[in-house]
Parts: sequence; C-alpha cells; structure tokens
Amino acid sequence: MRKNIWLLMLLIAVSLGFACDGQLDEANKLVNEGNALLGKNNEALAKASPLFTELLGDNLTKVEDFDKYKADNKAKFDELVKLGEQTEKGWNDAAAKFEDAAKLKVDDKFKEYLKLGAQEFRKRSEIDKAENGLVKAFLAESDGEKINTLVGDFNKKSAEMKKEADDFRAKAEKLAKDNPGVIGGSK
Repeated sequence: MRKNIWLLMLLIAVSLGFACDGQLDEANKLVNEGNALLGKNNEALAKASPLFTELLGDNLTKVEDFDKYKADNKAKFDELVKLGEQTEKGWNDAAAKFEDAAKLKVDDKFKEYLKLGAQEFRKRSEIDKAENGLVKAFLAESDGEKINTLVGDFNKKSAEMKKEADDFRAKAEKLAKDNPGVIGGSK
C-alpha cells in the first residue's frame, strides 16, 4: 500500500511538472506574441513620433493662423491620429498577452515580470491616448491661448505618465537581471 501511495505521489509530482512546463511554454508563446505586437507597434511609433514633433513641436510657436495651419497639414494630422490609435491599440494588445501569460502557473518572479511589462504597456497606451486627445483638441480649437494651455497641460501629464512607464520598465529590467535563470529575456 505504501508503495502505491509513493508511486501515486511520484506520478502526481511528475504530472505537475509537465503541467508547469506546459504552462511555461504557453506563457513563453504569449510573451513572444506580445513581443511581435510590440515590434509592429515600434514601426508605427517610428512614424508617429517625428510627425507629432513636426506638427505640434517648436514649429507650432511660429504659427500665426491656426486654422490655415490645420488646413494646410490636414493629411498629416489625419495620419497622426490614425497612427496614435494604432499605437494605443498595439500597447493594449501586447499588455493583454503579458497579462494572460501572468495568469498561468509560472514562477512568481516571472509572473511579477510579466505584470510589470503589462503595466508599462498599459501606461504607454494611456500616453498615446492622451496624445491623440491633444491632437483632436488642437484641431477643434482656434484660440491661441487655449491651444498653449492644451499643449502645456499635455506636456506635464505626458511627462508624468512617461516617468511611470519608465519606472515599470526599470523594475522589470532589474527583476530580469536579478533572476536570469527564471526570466530568460527582456521585452
């Protein structure tokens, strides 16, 4: 009878080991899918960032007629809004993959790493949503003072959110560095 109990316990332990390996494989698959989404997102960001700077950066201080400026650059603003919506969705989709992976039976440190990654991506999505909100508010406004207030408020809010996202990334990178056997790669 004792032999049967020990064999049963050994069988259960081996089964749990295979189940955990399967969960780890599934988690890694989800992380790879999330990273692929981030790769596509980076392509959109590479287009959006310079366009945002061009349209709403230092050039904006030289604008005398905002309505004309918006009309002259309508196609660029439309592209910027489209890219902003795309990157916002990309961050959220990648976050969802990392959150799904964190729900699986994986090492607690790996789980923490995944959650930090998801938090970073959600925060970066918020940044893109706020940026898109600024673009749309700018397009709807003609008063120079109100536009300056919009831009100033956005810059402050954006800087705070970027710091939060960077803090999540730094924590995840430290966790990965401190646990290389558990966390096999970085985002």
